[in-house]
Amino acid sequence: MEANDPAAIVEMVDVTPAARPGEQMRMGIERPHQWFGFEDNPFRDSVNPKFFFRTESHEQAYIKMRDCVDEDIALGLTAAASGTGKTLLTQILLADLDPKKFLPVVILVYPQMTRTALLTEIARELEIEVRDTSRVQTLIARVHRRIIDLYRQGIKPVLIIDEVHFLKADSLHLLRTLSNIEVPERKLVTILLFGEEAFLDKLGQPNYRALFSRVFVRADLQPLGPSEVEQYVKFRCLVAGGNGAVFEKATFPLIHELSGGIPREINRFCYEAMTRAAVRKRKTIGPDLF
Repeated sequence: MEANDPAAIVEMVDVTPAARPGEQMRMGIERPHQWFGFEDNPFRDSVNPKFFFRTESHEQAYIKMRDCVDEDIALGLTAAASGTGKTLLTQILLADLDPKKFLPVVILVYPQMTRTALLTEIARELEIEVRDTSRVQTLIARVHRRIIDLYRQGIKPVLIIDEVHFLKADSLHLLRTLSNIEVPERKLVTILLFGEEAFLDKLGQPNYRALFSRVFVRADLQPLGPSEVEQYVKFRCLVAGGNGAVFEKATFPLIHELSGGIPREINRFCYEAMTRAAVRKRKTIGPDLF
């Protein structure tokens, strides 16, 4: 993966968009992004890999997590504030895994998820038949056998655990147990944990130190800085089939201040401003619309 070239993005998008002759805003028919000539909504609230903006911290996180997979490291952790792109990063990793060599298992943790529920989800993703009466120890044994069978086929499971901060101590110790499955040459499974920054405080507690000691690689996603916010907005506009010149230069410091550099918040503020501009039939988006 190559990092985005900010200078190239500026050059590509810093061109004032030409107004289309006789263009009218047709409320109820034309959506806000269409008013500005975009093919897609650049600030859609969804996980779409094509909108992945590679800041330095995102690039480093990708490289570290990919190294965990390639170097047979059992546990890797990416911690970040909510809305900084953890889930999108997992999608990029998934897209880059060779299905002939890896079996990805993606688990989206929810609040109050139990150890049994977690283990059941993992087993099913590993294509193990699970019965309602299956006991935890029985499931662990079957998962162990399945991972060994996959190893003999030349395939390594990669467990991606998103929203890991919701898991309790017993579930985290289950993941530690699975990370210990190995042969003399190497670990047979890589587990990548993605969670909010508060998860690091949890790992510092006595009940979690055994797991924390096993986390060999850690990455942190940082909020975007002022210049990165400008590049982020322009990049998304470019990918959506338009350009970032619809946003006046003075808007970017304000967007950074309002959003704190969190991509999800940037998207929300920009979409709201774009909608107000479309309703008012304005061709550019200025600070007064935020």
